[in-house]
Amino acid sequence: MDNKSIHVVQRFVPWYADEYRISSRASDVRPADYLALTPVQIRDELLKAVIDQDDACRKVAMMVYQHLHGHRFVGMLAGPTGSGKSFIADKLKDMFPDLVYIRDVSNVTCDGWSGGKKVSGIFEDVTVPAPDSGRIQPIIFLDECDKMFSPRINSGLENVSESVQAEFLTVIHGGEIKVPDIDPYNVRKYSTIDTSGISFMFAGAFEKKANLIAEKESGPMLGFGADLSGAKSYERELTMEDVHEAGCINELCGRIQRLVNLNPFSEEAYRRILDNHRKGPVHELEEEFGIPIVISNERCDELAHEAYAKGLGIRGMKNTLREYIDDMMWNDCRIRTFEIA
Repeated sequence: MDNKSIHVVQRFVPWYADEYRISSRASDVRPADYLALTPVQIRDELLKAVIDQDDACRKVAMMVYQHLHGHRFVGMLAGPTGSGKSFIADKLKDMFPDLVYIRDVSNVTCDGWSGGKKVSGIFEDVTVPAPDSGRIQPIIFLDECDKMFSPRINSGLENVSESVQAEFLTVIHGGEIKVPDIDPYNVRKYSTIDTSGISFMFAGAFEKKANLIAEKESGPMLGFGADLSGAKSYERELTMEDVHEAGCINELCGRIQRLVNLNPFSEEAYRRILDNHRKGPVHELEEEFGIPIVISNERCDELAHEAYAKGLGIRGMKNTLREYIDDMMWNDCRIRTFEIA
């Protein structure tokens, strides 16, 4: 057993048992404790779920702390797929379930246009207290924003993306806006909310832009003087100028107060993620299936190398592990331990 990395589940319900359920990972933070939290405590809570992104967690924690004390923010998380953007959002949702809302804005359209997802729809089911109520305002995560920023030209040669962003400007600037409200009789009505106290956090990978930057900084790839090593995507942190070149309009760029970059994982980091039982995908899959997972050191090294070479991110590495689990379950549907040798 010396050559294996063993993760022991202390309490679990096996996936094949009648009482099987997916275990909860909710935070211990309660609503009454919100204002007592320090930035360090918020960061430490984030670090329980996010690996190797200490600086990003520190910056996000500072913004959240300021929001809790009445200072709204408009921020942005940028980084490769699987680097922890969604983990940060999910962890904050666990910590502040009545304050944090997560919205996918990849295919949002303007009001009055075809398509089911509208800009005003991001406020669906969001509780927005009156500005003078003394209650803490919500934080809305706008995920996949890079896809919303990417130019989309319609048949009239109009950049639809810019129109959608222009509508977001009104929302983010702060003030009273009308949002649709469907009553029990399915009659569309409108109510008015004030967004002046709401904080917004955009999040996106900006993969195409990161790849273009890497190609540009790698130098010539052929001929005399070619740089054979090459720069990797996200080796240089993205700037607001890069975000603008990726399609974000100037007016919206100017309202984003803080751009937080998440770093790509090194091969060593992927290896630590596999070993880190508390935060890594191994733990999540153990919780999901309720069965211990045992991975040999050799296989851990191979998985880490593959994830780094392909830029899979944590989510991609978890999917690879799931493939192994599927194969083992196919061979033995009542297996008691997943051994990946």
